[in-house]
Amino acid sequence: MAGYWRSILSSARAFGANRPAALLLGTAAVSAGVWAAQTEWRRQQQRSLQAASGATEPSPVPHASSSPAATAEAATVDSDPRLRAFVPRLVLEAGAGMIPHPAKADRGGEDAYFICDRGFAMGVADGVGGWAEVGVDPGLYSRELMRHAKAATSSCEPGPHCPQHLMEVAYLSTTARGSSTACILCLENERLHASNLGDSGFMVIRDGELVFMSPQQQHEFNFPYQIGSPDSMSDTPQVAQRFSVEVRQGDIIVAATDGLFDNVYPDEAASLVSASKERGENAQAAAVTLAQFARMRAADPTHLSPFAYGAQQLGYRYFGGKMDDITVLCAYVAEAPQPRSGSPSPPPPSARL
Repeated sequence: MAGYWRSILSSARAFGANRPAALLLGTAAVSAGVWAAQTEWRRQQQRSLQAASGATEPSPVPHASSSPAATAEAATVDSDPRLRAFVPRLVLEAGAGMIPHPAKADRGGEDAYFICDRGFAMGVADGVGGWAEVGVDPGLYSRELMRHAKAATSSCEPGPHCPQHLMEVAYLSTTARGSSTACILCLENERLHASNLGDSGFMVIRDGELVFMSPQQQHEFNFPYQIGSPDSMSDTPQVAQRFSVEVRQGDIIVAATDGLFDNVYPDEAASLVSASKERGENAQAAAVTLAQFARMRAADPTHLSPFAYGAQQLGYRYFGGKMDDITVLCAYVAEAPQPRSGSPSPPPPSARL
């Protein structure tokens, strides 16, 4: 099996073999008042976020015989770009590869993801495994979180604040006990917007080269930021890191949980998904290939994995890969399908997020 992967890697073009000199690790201390702050934030934000959710419902299109006030409203829609119907030029052609930890396969693992049916958003979440010690399935929270995030995409349009909006609405809507990392991406034509909280993350790959990679958010080594239920003493969505990255048609976007990033170096991931695309494979096949490669690395006790490298830099004795749930989303940035002649235009949303 190792020989197979060596042949796959060698068949990919040489995209640069320099590995990162150090992992990006957070050093902030955990505050004893996190739970109280989280509860207060929930109380203050519940009403405003629900109002924001409702505000994104499509507004009715004024009739030709509308009143002067309605005519003025229509003029405002025409003049304000935030109120115009979003017309996609680019979309995400995405697929997923998911391999649960062998010890957690019977319950489906603890990772979760969503891919928006409209082709503009996707996200991953990694349930915090420590909840299993108190009899809670850590996958319940992450799966419900991603389910609510996907549902919220039906009532918002792509924009700089869309990923954060999806994360906050999903956070407030999730009732399961637990906590999770989260990474949500939203494509607004040539801009990729993202909100990332914890040690999941995303990469942008162009012509085989890594052009952007999100940093990890960790309180300390192997202790990522996380959002969760009120009894979790976790962080709030407001601390998520937000990004806006230029993308082009033909770029490849990879979003994944730490099961990928702890075992596969960025240059290896870039090489593998680029080679998959060059062979004519779709994004689903590329995601599965990358997830399988990460699992092979995780099971290798001799591999100096990114996790092992980071641990050794901090003085820990750790060797080999890190077995974990592995979830990989791979998306090709592609031209949006053109609407068929005579198909109705969508009504303008009341606000662009």
